[in-house]
Amino acid sequence: MDEFDDIIKEFLVESYEGLDQLDLDLVALEDAPEDRDCLESIFRAVHSMKGASGFLALPKLERVAHVGENLLVPLRDGDLKLNRDIADGLLGMVDALRDILENIEADGSEGDADYEKLASRLVGLLEGDASSAGGEN
Repeated sequence: MDEFDDIIKEFLVESYEGLDQLDLDLVALEDAPEDRDCLESIFRAVHSMKGASGFLALPKLERVAHVGENLLVPLRDGDLKLNRDIADGLLGMVDALRDILENIEADGSEGDADYEKLASRLVGLLEGDASSAGGEN
């Protein structure tokens, strides 16, 4: 195993740990949708994944994390309120991130799935576009 493989392996371990915590935080948000500490924890996990994926040249992962991060900023800052559509969008983001990580772990690629519908949905939620809120990845 070369040094890059070691970096990818460590990235996967940290990313899975971050997603596991993110799952717990999203469940906690159902009871306390304005919990800033919880929102900050979610933001940090996605932000870390986005930064590392850019460094590791993983454009699909970076794109999904980037649009998710953009949606999380106003939630964290109190400028946007969590609702069912946003929560569903964030859960879709988590599922997509996990799928991409599983592909990377399995064969080193990000897989063939296209996440642009999900990205558009997350952008629409940020912009308050209800027509894009119901879309899936």
